[in-house]
Amino acid sequence: MLHKKISGEWTACLLLMVITVITIIGAQMAAPGMAWLWGLGLILAGNALRNASEELGRAAITAACITFGYRMYSALGDYIKEWLADDMGLAVGLSRLSLIAFILPVAIFSCFQKSKPRYMAVGKWSNPIYFPWIMRGLYKEPIWRFILIFTAVTGAVFAFLIDWGQPGLIALIGYALLFASINAVLEELLWRGYILSRLTEDFGEIQGLVIAGAAFGFYHLHLGFPWIVCLLFSFFGMMMSGVAIRSQGLAPVITMHFVMNMWFVLSGMIL
Repeated sequence: MLHKKISGEWTACLLLMVITVITIIGAQMAAPGMAWLWGLGLILAGNALRNASEELGRAAITAACITFGYRMYSALGDYIKEWLADDMGLAVGLSRLSLIAFILPVAIFSCFQKSKPRYMAVGKWSNPIYFPWIMRGLYKEPIWRFILIFTAVTGAVFAFLIDWGQPGLIALIGYALLFASINAVLEELLWRGYILSRLTEDFGEIQGLVIAGAAFGFYHLHLGFPWIVCLLFSFFGMMMSGVAIRSQGLAPVITMHFVMNMWFVLSGMIL
């Protein structure tokens, strides 16, 4: 009986992951009108599902919020980039403020739930991270030390990809700081603060980690990253979700996200 229950939970998790990933990909690739219709369909499905399963109903409505939020974020971001077209670095950095529009629908939906988002807190740097699987493993380290190791390792890798002698390096560092500061905070509020919190509360930590991480990865399609890179971002999203769960908050994972965004901009992967 226990085996059947676990198997059923993971079947539901994989199905929900597929639906969520299709939703975020469709929101980016479909015509705006089709995306809005898909979102409305998800709301209708969510209301119908709530009679049978409150959790699945909330998941469908969360997916609808992701669809609506992305479309508003995309439109606002394009407007900001057009407004600041003379300075592409500034335009790309400030366009990340449009993530506020992405956050808005899920934040409003969260206000109508009985419990507040469980990871919408600073988080504890002293909580343990386990190796090799973040959530469990053979040995552990405090989160603060894990972040230092992560920064050192990624810095060593990206050091070979960054042109340290380029003439506009100082300006590029400024753009990197602007982009990373805005993007890391707002994306973590969205993906770990609201979406991961909702999914883990309804489906459990591991299942929520998998669903939110996969969707986070494929959300990067609109930034010009190829499919294989988005798949890698999905695994990175699961890792960051694990850090948020282990720390019970956002400060460590925001720091981790900030570091990666800095390397991406300095290496030319963004801008």
